[in-house]
Amino acid sequence: MEYQFSPIKFNDMSHIRDSVFSILRNAILDKKLKPGQRLVERTIAEQLGVSRTPVREAIRKLELERLVTHIPRKGVVVSGFTKEDIMEILLIRASLEALICSIAATKIKPKDVERLQSLAKEILEEHENENFTRSNKLNDKFHEIVYRAAESPRVYNLFNTLREYITKFTQVAYYKPGRPEEVWIEHSEIIQALRDHDKLRADAAAKRHVENSSKAFLEMASWDK
Repeated sequence: MEYQFSPIKFNDMSHIRDSVFSILRNAILDKKLKPGQRLVERTIAEQLGVSRTPVREAIRKLELERLVTHIPRKGVVVSGFTKEDIMEILLIRASLEALICSIAATKIKPKDVERLQSLAKEILEEHENENFTRSNKLNDKFHEIVYRAAESPRVYNLFNTLREYITKFTQVAYYKPGRPEEVWIEHSEIIQALRDHDKLRADAAAKRHVENSSKAFLEMASWDK
């Protein structure tokens, strides 16, 4: 039986196009929509309770991300997500995170550094209490503070195109035994470099954090060969 979408709640309607795109992309990343499965605009629109226009726009964006493919006489089908796709995104993430941290080191305010310190501690505590959903949200907030501290909208927008992928990769990586404690150390190194306004150390600390996160993800993840 094919995956069925649930209607979008009314309070999501102000961002309907983004909501539809996010729903479809997550369904592909979570393998609820399988490689080779057709995406039918009308069916998806009916299930989500929206018009076909936002669904059409979402499918176009999915094509740009190579998550779906238009095949003549068959329509739009799910392309799937390969190990090569994952490796490419992880490589881009490492470069962007290092760049963002090095820029943030020259601009970040003391109150933001203190907030990062507080969040790092909360993240570790929530993991120790096995509140994984909460800790993942706090982790997103931690990195969001750094991204915004850089005050580089173009870099921020580039990173945003990968945000949902990165969130999912991070969630998987955190299940590696000992990873939460490693993250505490890595976050602390990033924070200290930012506090000292040291661009080179911030760059190196961010890169090390992403490389370790990527390694943990690859150890814990599974994908179709």
